[in-house]
Amino acid sequence: MSTLTGGHTGGLSPEVVKTSLDDVLFERSNQFETPDELDVRDGLFFRQGTIDRDAFIFQEWSNVGLFEKHQEQEQIKHTEVKTANKTTITVNKFMKSIPVSSELNEDDIQSTVSEMVGNIGDSARKTRTERAVLETYGDAFDGNFYNAPDGVALASNSHVMIKGQTLDNLETGALTPDTLETVVRSLRNQIGQDGERAGHSFDGILVPVAQYFNILEIMGSEKIANSAENNLNVFMTKYGQVEIKASGYLDSAYNSGSNAATGYHAISRNHGIMRKVRKDLTTDFIEPRYSSTDSWEYRARYREVAFPGHSGIGSVHSTGA
Repeated sequence: MSTLTGGHTGGLSPEVVKTSLDDVLFERSNQFETPDELDVRDGLFFRQGTIDRDAFIFQEWSNVGLFEKHQEQEQIKHTEVKTANKTTITVNKFMKSIPVSSELNEDDIQSTVSEMVGNIGDSARKTRTERAVLETYGDAFDGNFYNAPDGVALASNSHVMIKGQTLDNLETGALTPDTLETVVRSLRNQIGQDGERAGHSFDGILVPVAQYFNILEIMGSEKIANSAENNLNVFMTKYGQVEIKASGYLDSAYNSGSNAATGYHAISRNHGIMRKVRKDLTTDFIEPRYSSTDSWEYRARYREVAFPGHSGIGSVHSTGA
């Protein structure tokens, strides 16, 4: 970790001090957790994007359907593409501001200020992931933060497609090889907005930490896990490229939503759980002359939002109970 040599003295310019503090902040904020812990920057579980305004406005469309057979010189058959479920998502603003007395800033021989700023970097990293997980996967069964564009929770037995068909992406049952097989089959047989089979692959699975070792055994055992059978484990032999992630924010200690600590989530690369960044992490180091308490102030902020951008397409969610 970067530190400031000799503390922060009044003789240093604010920009020099800010640059040194920013080195500490961004080093800590850009770190990743352990490889198995979901991070909001994961491009498989959160479809990444940027926006240039305070709100993201989008709508779903009905897809183009399968190709149609044409006879020689037959009049071309046109496909009607419908749009619906116009949705507006407002970007969230996050800030952290720490006042630093002039005396502490001048006398900081032990780099206390650097440690404080490093902690802000840690907090930014954790907050981004915590809010994204809790407001999407952790909220999948409730819709307390965001519903899917069709107006029901992300996980539902009754998503209505634009052309009238119903999509069911909600399953139940404790996490076992058999229930996971049901979830994967549901994912692979899902329809799209055009009512045709979408043909999703099983690309990732997210579980609470409480279920992490269970899913590792189910996915990685040579034989079927939790069974006396001698059959090969198809999840190990056929689905070896599935990305397995856990999140502590799905456990009941941090998640007040339904099915905390048991619910799990299977996704394809075509799912619609999105993260939109309006403004990445930026900082200011404000001088005491602008403060009524003769204090420096280190301020950090960012603006982004995570939300379901499709009506259940490309993901299947099980209550795990």
